[in-house]
Amino acid sequence: MLNTAETPQARTVVGVRFQRAGRMYFFEPGDVSDFAVNEWVVVRTDAGLDAGRVQLLPTDSPVVQVDPVMGSVLRKATAGDQFEMNKWKRREDEAARVAKEAAIERGLVTMKIAGADYAFDGSRVTIFFTAPERVDFRELVRDLSQRLGARVELRQIGARDETKVMSGVGTCGRTLCCTSWLDKFSNISIRMAKEQDLPLNLSKLTGVCGRLKCCLIYELETYQEVKGKLPKVGEVFHLPSCTAGACGTGGCAKVAGTNVPKEAVIVEVAEGGRLQLSAAQLGVTFDPVPAHTKGVVTLAGRDEEPGQEPRSGEGQRRRRRRRRGPRMDGGPSATA
Repeated sequence: MLNTAETPQARTVVGVRFQRAGRMYFFEPGDVSDFAVNEWVVVRTDAGLDAGRVQLLPTDSPVVQVDPVMGSVLRKATAGDQFEMNKWKRREDEAARVAKEAAIERGLVTMKIAGADYAFDGSRVTIFFTAPERVDFRELVRDLSQRLGARVELRQIGARDETKVMSGVGTCGRTLCCTSWLDKFSNISIRMAKEQDLPLNLSKLTGVCGRLKCCLIYELETYQEVKGKLPKVGEVFHLPSCTAGACGTGGCAKVAGTNVPKEAVIVEVAEGGRLQLSAAQLGVTFDPVPAHTKGVVTLAGRDEEPGQEPRSGEGQRRRRRRRRGPRMDGGPSATA
């Protein structure tokens, strides 16, 4: 009997990002060749023409591409194309200001305009905003379309995405990860701080966005690997120098603590005092954490704006709503 299940086929694609730390989209190379990383290209999508930077060369494409292909590459961006892009880029602050004024005029005071993003040719503009609840902005979309002379899309985003759009500096003194390089948000929980023995001080664990810092996940796999193989706190065992239990006890050392950065444990010995024993002395080895997974955990079923975390009770409200039936008032974005 023939297997009718579809098998994925290998495709040669080009990875393109439209924003510095935005999501990567995949396109057919078309008739273009000789791609270079960070080179500007003009692509065709369902929404029209747009321009982005090449981030994944066709020669580096995975054998089987999971994400769907969005369109095809038309050409490399010319000097005129880049001049056009810069012209519309300079108008984004003005578009955000116009959107803010229009929202206030229509009484949508709960809307906070986070920023604007013009397309390659200025034919459409996306306005990002936050709001504590759902708002009806259909009339606002029509008004902005007339004022800006372009197709307008209003997109409601969460607290993390707002910070990503507006940028800022973290407590480490560097530009925020979500603005400079992080293209996907991960599920961050207080459990990650506990596993890394961090003090549970929310004022130090929260970032500029007011949510738990994304960097709490960067070293989590290393801590789990080291702690999972070294003796646990409170465990009693014989020192390597105590062969065959020569001390005559059930164990001459008790683990008092773990030093993950040094891959060692601090033990209390039966004779008194403390020692630090490295993993090598204990005969413990660790598997290296792959570079392509360290600190990068994607969210299954989440799209480009996965940063909004449920507020207290929001998950319960969503579950009750699903039991009552689907909403009939549309999604969180609209265009005109």
